[in-house]
Amino acid sequence: MADIYEEILRVRQKGEEGVLITVVAKEGHGPAGMGTKMLVTPDGRLEGTVGGGALEYAAVKKASQCLKDKNNYLKKYSLSPDNDIIDCEQTGMICGGAVTLFYEYIGSGARLYLFGAGHIGKALVYHLKNLNYYITLIDDREGMVETIDGAQYSITVNYETALKDEDVPGGSFFVIATHSHALDYVILKRIYEARWDPKYIGLIASRNKGELMIQQLTEDLGPDIDLNTLYTPVGLDIGGENPDEIAISIISELQAVRYNKPGHKHLSKR
Repeated sequence: MADIYEEILRVRQKGEEGVLITVVAKEGHGPAGMGTKMLVTPDGRLEGTVGGGALEYAAVKKASQCLKDKNNYLKKYSLSPDNDIIDCEQTGMICGGAVTLFYEYIGSGARLYLFGAGHIGKALVYHLKNLNYYITLIDDREGMVETIDGAQYSITVNYETALKDEDVPGGSFFVIATHSHALDYVILKRIYEARWDPKYIGLIASRNKGELMIQQLTEDLGPDIDLNTLYTPVGLDIGGENPDEIAISIISELQAVRYNKPGHKHLSKR
């Protein structure tokens, strides 16, 4: 099954998703043995098989639900023309017996877009590496993103057009940590104009600078913009001022927002 595992690795490295379907139980005759696997991706690509025919058709259909819900499922299918097996979905097959399939959602983790490949950006990537985020690192300076290891995707691009050709999923996380307050505002405005529906926007700025940027943002885009996902000054107050300590404070806030934990400070409460 080497090919299917290579494909799973490729899916994760590219920030894509899929469903791994495994035959975990078998009664009587059937088209596939225990441990047989199939990978289904959103574009309909299949790697491997769970037996073909009506069973595979039903499996692909269930995988679509798994992709939508991002959940795992265990489901039993009857391979007999008579419906004498309890809690089975009928397939219309006549092999006899039943097959149980386990559907495992495979995703790349929460999407995090990090603007700025400076000292704080480097520290963030380092400390995020084991927390199941798919990190896209963005900087407008040539050669900067190449100095940082650990991001799944790195791009050098003008901030004003950053991610214009990318599929940015709703509920993503954004951290703005460039070398310039003017560029920070360019990115902040771009995120709001793009309507990416973020779960979190962390902006590194002093309290006064953050308030000035919010004032400018409401003047440019109107007073009805949603500030509920904007966190500035960014990070929880855990003390410390070096890049690693700042990164840990930001990640602490990211995790609190990610898991909907009450008690973390929000823009409106500062």
